[in-house]
Amino acid sequence: MDRRGGRQWPAGGAHDVAAEMSEVLFRSLHRSDQRARAEQYLHGLLLAEGRKTIRNIATAVGAPGGQQALHHFICGSTWHWSPLREALARHAEDFAPGRAWVVRQMIIPKRGSHSAGVLRQFDPERGHMVNGQRAFGVWSASGAMAVPVNWRLFLPDSGPGEAPSERAGETAEESAAAAVLEDMRTWRMPRRPVVLDVRTTRIEPVLRGFAEAGLPVLARVCGVTRLAVADPSLPGHGLGPLPALRVLEGVRGLRRRVAGTGWAVAVPVVLPGGPGRPAHEGRTGLLLGEWSDPDGAPERIWLTGTDRTHVGELARLARLARGAAAHGERTGARTGLRDFKGRSFPGWHRHITLASAACAVSALADTYGRDGTRCA
Repeated sequence: MDRRGGRQWPAGGAHDVAAEMSEVLFRSLHRSDQRARAEQYLHGLLLAEGRKTIRNIATAVGAPGGQQALHHFICGSTWHWSPLREALARHAEDFAPGRAWVVRQMIIPKRGSHSAGVLRQFDPERGHMVNGQRAFGVWSASGAMAVPVNWRLFLPDSGPGEAPSERAGETAEESAAAAVLEDMRTWRMPRRPVVLDVRTTRIEPVLRGFAEAGLPVLARVCGVTRLAVADPSLPGHGLGPLPALRVLEGVRGLRRRVAGTGWAVAVPVVLPGGPGRPAHEGRTGLLLGEWSDPDGAPERIWLTGTDRTHVGELARLARLARGAAAHGERTGARTGLRDFKGRSFPGWHRHITLASAACAVSALADTYGRDGTRCA
């Protein structure tokens, strides 16, 4: 079996997948030394034990003396990450065409306060407040696998606007939506539904932005989001805007079992209007509730701007978000998505781009055999 540095490659075709990934992704790096460093860094992310620090990466590839060179490649070099991300998205598409683009947030704990975008915030995965960055990742989700292909760092009001793509002062919802609408539109990737797995109460600008882009969106909302029931035959109709949780509790008896997802119900609702406009504009959408425990409260609540999609299809789209979350925790932890220790804003983008490529290598090696067929 091949070796890179001092550690042996894992079984399952990861070495072959990494070699092919390097060939595809690093074509945009015009300098041979940059291509060599990129390949080293990708290999190190896959092989290093523990946190994927630059020191551990250099040691894993058998080049401890090259730590400074790798540090400069990530934090001080001139290459831009967008061409690599576009190549990654297209390469993932060749293996497993996505069914949706899933947008998820990732909280990155930081000890200090000097890195871009650091603030005190609630981490839903840990269930408590942390000091850290918030990033929004776009995942190409096929059902068989999910691969992160683009990232946007959320900058609070006090943060510097250090890159044209990230704007200081935008809301979290705007940042999450822009992760799809900006680079993805420039790349001319396939137009697929967007599953916005970022819980929000400010839903009107999100729905409007995606409608203007011509992209269907299924957006996660909070139970307090107020919506008017549009169907005269359903409980709550005529009572005006009600909390989404109350609307769903009123139709518990209409839930149906959806294979692989649990219980779900979709309620026609009047979509909210924007600031300075009426509470509604006559347009209708669907409010989706999901239950894994039929006796409990809905675990996830979603809203879409169309009223023509079947509840089963909506539930299956929502399931892709759970798949992306599972892939993120499993592959992201072992390939260093949260492990960049530096303060450099471009350095963060370069690290997470290569960590995303490592996620793709890991997912492809787990899912497909050497001959490109699906593993049993």
